[in-house]
Amino acid sequence: MVSICIPTYNGARFLSECLDTALAQTWSDFEIIVVDDRSTDSTVEVAATYAARHPRVKLYQNDQNLGLAGNWTQCVRLARGQWIKFLFQDDLLGPTCLAQMLATRRHDVPLIVTRRALAFESDTPNDTRRWYERHAAEHMLRSLFPRRSFVEPTDFAVRVAEQPRVNCIGEPTATLIERSVFDRFGTFNPHFKVLTDWEFLARIAAHHGLCYVDDELATFRVHSGSTSQTEHSRSSFRVLNLDALIMLHELAYSAVFEPVRKAAMRRRYPIDFRFDIAHEVRSARRKAKRISGQLGRQTVGELGDLIRVYPRLAETPRGYLAAAVSTALRHVRWNLTRRAEGIFLKGRRAIRPLGGRHT
Repeated sequence: MVSICIPTYNGARFLSECLDTALAQTWSDFEIIVVDDRSTDSTVEVAATYAARHPRVKLYQNDQNLGLAGNWTQCVRLARGQWIKFLFQDDLLGPTCLAQMLATRRHDVPLIVTRRALAFESDTPNDTRRWYERHAAEHMLRSLFPRRSFVEPTDFAVRVAEQPRVNCIGEPTATLIERSVFDRFGTFNPHFKVLTDWEFLARIAAHHGLCYVDDELATFRVHSGSTSQTEHSRSSFRVLNLDALIMLHELAYSAVFEPVRKAAMRRRYPIDFRFDIAHEVRSARRKAKRISGQLGRQTVGELGDLIRVYPRLAETPRGYLAAAVSTALRHVRWNLTRRAEGIFLKGRRAIRPLGGRHT
């Protein structure tokens, strides 16, 4: 029924604990697939020990390093289950995770999501911890769609249109995915660094919605050596700017995101993702040019490489300048209105009753 897929790369530090929680599931019909992407630490040795002791555990090692997205896809290829349960090497599952998630299944809804807990290691920077806690409180499914066990695809499409870069689902450890979606929606986009899972899960939920379990059945571990933290430290420009451009490109041009484009155009102020791309490319170019030295040249080169992969990023769509002016004027009007409201309220507070009369 379920393949618990654990893609690994230099994950020996936490892998034993991860595997123990996978093996402790109360649901009995599952296998565990560990696919190692040419680790240089003792990850393979740890996994081999478990594979020797537990028939459920199967260990594979790639012939060459496939990278994050490639290794996730390799896990799916090797898995035999009807459902794919990703579990990252740093993360943990509660013992009833599979049972409770499967209990919420609906016909033609191939994505199930659970609320996840956060476990911060002692080496986690304080600003990183605060970011995760704020994001969990304000931008996850529990706060966006309160008391809902099913999120309609139309509602989810609106959310993606309005906040295309904000992952409201969580990491793959918090998901259960029906295998058939990989045939319909393809696999993970290897050009992303951090938004890989968000973009893929958004493809599914924009068409089918998702089932949601409001229990902490999985734990996402945050530490300085995690993939997301490593990528941020290597190049914040690559993560914050270029990943955003790829996401906007897919929303603007990929056929699979047609529901999101329709939702974007139904808004009071319609969103044209092509205009957003033109704005973001200009912003990214200015930012890259402000970075000095070798890092600046590397940043400019990364932007150029991405445009060669996605040449439409270099286009200026017809109507862009008019739309940019209209948006700027709307922001000015909004700011003036807010300022006027502030002056009015300040004046009201200055008028206080005195001796039964107003001054």
